[in-house]
Amino acid sequence: MARFDEIEIFATVVEAGTITAAADRLRLSKSRVSEAVMTLEARLGGRLLDRTTRRISPTEAGRIFYDRCRRALDEAQAGVAEVMARQEAPIGHLRIGAPEGFADRYVIPALASFLEANPQITVEVVEDVQMTGLVENRLDLSIRVVREPDGAMIVRKLGSSPVLACASPRFVERHGLPERAEDVAHFPIIGFSPLFWSREWRFRRGEEVLTVPVSPVISVNSTAALRSALLADIGMSALPIWAVAEEIASGRLIRVLPDETLPESGIYAVYPSNRLITTKVRRFVDHLAPILRGRLEGAPSGDPPNA
Repeated sequence: MARFDEIEIFATVVEAGTITAAADRLRLSKSRVSEAVMTLEARLGGRLLDRTTRRISPTEAGRIFYDRCRRALDEAQAGVAEVMARQEAPIGHLRIGAPEGFADRYVIPALASFLEANPQITVEVVEDVQMTGLVENRLDLSIRVVREPDGAMIVRKLGSSPVLACASPRFVERHGLPERAEDVAHFPIIGFSPLFWSREWRFRRGEEVLTVPVSPVISVNSTAALRSALLADIGMSALPIWAVAEEIASGRLIRVLPDETLPESGIYAVYPSNRLITTKVRRFVDHLAPILRGRLEGAPSGDPPNA
């Protein structure tokens, strides 16, 4: 009979697509993952995976076996979650997903006091620009900054995140200020390549959306690089308030077009809908929510000097 750990490793390989990716998710060596899959195939007497130099995919038998394994693993995880949800004291490992750049400014600082108050918890933080797949990435919860959260998930709103058009004071001295949304097209722009902001800026006027095409002088794919380009006086850009609140407060960045309305997103804690919310997850979200709300609600408007 196949051992449960071999089944978990096999399922992770199918979901990850490669031995290396599966080993990273499971925090095991590649040799351990390969050995487990080969042992499982030997026990079952058949090939479960087709292997190429770039990717691994299940055979027909492997797909049938995977579907059964996935249901068994989900049931086992649900059982673990149910037991842990009944515990008063939070214990165990907490795996948190967060947008790139958000964890550094908000999640990590909040963890210091959380871990001090909950010494039986260990934490792993996973950053990504577009975090997806809570179950596939073995996340207990994910912090997402989106306009509309996935309806298939359990969601708790933690705050709001308006988008602000920003520039450095030195850039404004050199290039002046746009007077209206349409003027943005005539200014040097820093684009954020993972999202539509690298192609166009969208402003809301009443019930209508005004789209202004832009041609960035530079495009980047991380919040940190975008902020650095702003501070280097390269151009204007639009960022969520959580990404620039500190720079606006210090005067290193100022807000442009304060009378124009850009999209606003919500900041949400998102949990897999097929799991009970464990004590460790609930305790961390309760801890993070007031810290996040206090920091963002106190953020200055950053209006330009002549606004």
